[in-house]
Amino acid sequence: MMSPDTFGNIGDNPTLLMSYVQDYISAFRSRQLGRLNELKRYYKGDNNIKYRKSDRDKHRADNRISSDWGKYVATFMQGFILGNPVQYQNEDDALIEKIETFGSQNNEDYHNGLIETDLSIYGRAYELVYIGPDGKEHLAKLQPEQTFVVYDGTIESNSLFGVRFYQVAYSQTNVKGFVEIYTPDNVFYFEGDESITSMSFIREEPLFLGAVPINEYSNNEERMGDYEAVLDIIDAYDLSQSELANFQQDMNDAYLTIIGNPITGTNKSEYQTDSDGNIILDTNGDPIPTDNSEGDVLEQMLKARMLILDNNNDPNGPNPNAFYLKKEYDSAGAEAYKKRLVADILRFTFTPDTNDENFAGTQSGEAMKYKLMGNDNLAKTKQRLLIKGFMRRLRLLGNSWGIKNSVSTATKIDSLYDKLNQTTIKFTPNIPQNDEERISQLKQLFGVISDETLFTLLSSFTGVDADDEMKRLQEQKEANMMAVADATYANSGIDQETPEQPSDDEE
Repeated sequence: MMSPDTFGNIGDNPTLLMSYVQDYISAFRSRQLGRLNELKRYYKGDNNIKYRKSDRDKHRADNRISSDWGKYVATFMQGFILGNPVQYQNEDDALIEKIETFGSQNNEDYHNGLIETDLSIYGRAYELVYIGPDGKEHLAKLQPEQTFVVYDGTIESNSLFGVRFYQVAYSQTNVKGFVEIYTPDNVFYFEGDESITSMSFIREEPLFLGAVPINEYSNNEERMGDYEAVLDIIDAYDLSQSELANFQQDMNDAYLTIIGNPITGTNKSEYQTDSDGNIILDTNGDPIPTDNSEGDVLEQMLKARMLILDNNNDPNGPNPNAFYLKKEYDSAGAEAYKKRLVADILRFTFTPDTNDENFAGTQSGEAMKYKLMGNDNLAKTKQRLLIKGFMRRLRLLGNSWGIKNSVSTATKIDSLYDKLNQTTIKFTPNIPQNDEERISQLKQLFGVISDETLFTLLSSFTGVDADDEMKRLQEQKEANMMAVADATYANSGIDQETPEQPSDDEE
């Protein structure tokens, strides 16, 4: 945050503003960047299990299996909320056409999916609305690891400016840092060293959007990712999977134990020494056993997966025996433990368990609603915050459209804003449905609700907008009436040929 008075005094001075931004970037890197990078690692399946310090014997298995729960949860949420494109609704058809044209030019459906994916991962997402060289409005997704917005301290929490910083490596030794500061009126460009501690002002470009063009989205009030609260449970699941793999591998390499033979090492010196009597270490810092010492013989037996135990101290003599030494594994208990971890991950991320035996397509729609209730409640919160961001995007576009149309009076500007604020955004969850049951229900509504409402509900099956469907029906009705009229006329026996016109003399 920054107080509005402070920004009012320095907002037009890029060098002075940059001195504050450097402090913000330093705080961002020290307090937030590590968390964001960790969340992205879990999305990519690069979990903490891969960096675990292990004290296992070097001759034993040390598997480190990473489960990609982060991507599973994020992909499910993204598909559930935005698997079907959002729909804009407004009484002004010209405005809707303009919004849809902008969406098609910028592949808005895909862009919105990227925004929701970032929300699931980081708990925040950023986009840049800008005017391209072609004079048209464009959208670009910004990386949360390289972007933040500074707000004022008022109750409204208005955005004062946005910052994007990044590094470019021209070579291993030549790395430069870049900073872009977006205010409501201008964008300032800076270039400097990799650490962004010494920056030089490069240039300034005007903006014509009337507000900070960086649009920030939040996943929730705490800006937490969808799977952030269960990272420790994911770690426990990874450990369980890894230990199971270790057990299976060690089972194949069980030790053959033979009782009744002595250790055959004859060298009394346990480790190799130099001329001064100092123990020689290997590249790992471990002492090197002397050939044919007891340690060396034991090392060779471990490599051979065989243990020979000395029983010569038995006064009754050795009792020869041979068996495989292995650890017993409670497979039933381990599977129950893993199932409990999976259930906790899904429960606390509000993700339905599609592998549940009771999660079947034969269940009624009402039963499925109860299973999806937790996910649906979470989706409602996410949708409200998405709508907040989408509406701010529309207002930024409205500023640009107003300037392009040479709006000269405040009344016209207010009128455009009023129309934009009347826009409603509809989400259609992407979930499996029983089409036969759904259509049967809609048939029962025929004559009870208006045709337009009915066709709106049917649009999810037909893929045709309600207005277009009503126009098609009207055209079909008119065509049928014309066909009936032609048939009736043809059956009347009246000569349909056009009579010859009389000549001028006959007249």
